[in-house]
Amino acid sequence: MKTFRDVVKWKSQYQKRQWEATPYEGREFSAALYEKDGPIARITLNRPEKRNALNDAMFSDLMAGLHKANDDSDVKVVIIRGAGPNFSSGHDLSSPEGEESPPVHPSLAPSVRDFYNIEKRRCNKHEDIFNFPKPTIAQVHGYCIGAGMEMQAACDITIAAEDAQFGLRGFGIAPIGVYGHNLGPWPGASPKLLGGNFLPELSGKEMEMAGTINKTVSILKLEEEVNKWAQAIASQPTDALAVAKEFINGMLDITGYGAMWRTHYEGHVMIQWVRFRKDEVSFYRSKKDRGLKGFLQERAMHSTPKKEHGRE
Repeated sequence: MKTFRDVVKWKSQYQKRQWEATPYEGREFSAALYEKDGPIARITLNRPEKRNALNDAMFSDLMAGLHKANDDSDVKVVIIRGAGPNFSSGHDLSSPEGEESPPVHPSLAPSVRDFYNIEKRRCNKHEDIFNFPKPTIAQVHGYCIGAGMEMQAACDITIAAEDAQFGLRGFGIAPIGVYGHNLGPWPGASPKLLGGNFLPELSGKEMEMAGTINKTVSILKLEEEVNKWAQAIASQPTDALAVAKEFINGMLDITGYGAMWRTHYEGHVMIQWVRFRKDEVSFYRSKKDRGLKGFLQERAMHSTPKKEHGRE
């Protein structure tokens, strides 16, 4: 029987931030594209046929793009966006064997240490975006689901289309863990607006009303608006931007963001290393017994029905 060590080459925890550990020299960007326009760098998630579902190749190109932007002294701000009709549909649940997105299947007999190391590496990418030393803007349109939502939440600024869809499919909107970025107690108005509304999705406009993203505009004006914000940031001195971001993130860390990241990793370990009850959805068990489509069908039965514009 194959084990975790047979499928995934053993790696201990990264000592560097993952974008620092991902080389960009000579790279042919494919799953995520990199381009530079003066002081503005753009990283485009580039799997439109998969709704920009995140897999290892995309994460690798994304991290390499951040590394390249960091090393370029001309770049002052980074825009992360998606090709095609969506920003990102979350983790690619059909990823090939050996990829860490989604995590390794329990049938490979991983240890608790294996699970934790996988989760730390997989989710740490979002923490590294959050702590990236240069300002970041998420340009969101279409679906922004699951890990895609986590990615935009890790950016400093989110500008979205009014009809964009944010959410955590199968779990509903939940103010826990890393999603505290935009649906927890920060800002304080969020729980009041979202209280009792554990929904599969919220529109971009609803997210703006909650104070959880910066601004929404018509999809036709999204590119123009994002460029306006990027140009405004790029007009500021490089040193001032670096100090401002470090100061803001340092203050957030004092409020508990550092602990939030750790509990997020640990929470992932817990939901993978437990025996699920009959009324709960187990991704691994369902996928093994019924395949990916079977899992999606089961998850749909357990999801909260979508609520549109205040009406069931």
